[in-house]
Amino acid sequence: MGIREICRLLAEQLISVFSATPAGLPEREDSRAFGAMIEERIMETWTQVCENAGFLPLPRPGRRTIYDLALADGSQVVGVDIKTKDLDVGIYSDGGICSVANLLSFLSTKQGIFLIAEFGHKATTRRRRRIEYIRVAPLAMLPQDVYRIENLGTGQIRLDPTIHEVWDEIDWDRSLNEFYENFVEKAIAHYQRVTAKADQRIAYLKEFQRNGYTRFNSRMIS
Repeated sequence: MGIREICRLLAEQLISVFSATPAGLPEREDSRAFGAMIEERIMETWTQVCENAGFLPLPRPGRRTIYDLALADGSQVVGVDIKTKDLDVGIYSDGGICSVANLLSFLSTKQGIFLIAEFGHKATTRRRRRIEYIRVAPLAMLPQDVYRIENLGTGQIRLDPTIHEVWDEIDWDRSLNEFYENFVEKAIAHYQRVTAKADQRIAYLKEFQRNGYTRFNSRMIS
């Protein structure tokens, strides 16, 4: 089955899980807690969601896996990362996904498909929140300019916009090699910046040693 059809069927079933609550879901103490509640509800219904869509539900992965839930489409493993987006004005969401190494390992070595299921939610009246949309999309087919890599250590992948915002720009026909060509160059550029920054920090620490450990400027290695 094609990736686009997998996303469509999965989205349909996820929408049906939450369609029975038109008045909205009870608000939680913060956006993270609300997202955890959505994720828990999906996990409780995951077997039925997969079977209704014609997929085989797989056991819940371990904590260090890059996805939250998984299914099998024939012999291929499809990992699904659940993302919730607070759409209220002034709320920041960092869009964190996973590390560069773990993503490339899953896509190339394990030959898996990595999907993001994004749930946009917004406050309503009476201390409740409403699911505004549910989008399911493959990370490797999103617009090439949405990927951002941060973190001095492992290199963490983040998405600047929501999937909902770039939905019409998804390249459903993009091959994995086309994704790699752009993304790996982006990762190389990130690590080159990291290397240059690390060299600057090392040089300043050596200078600090030569000066007898006086007048340390924290901004020089921040």
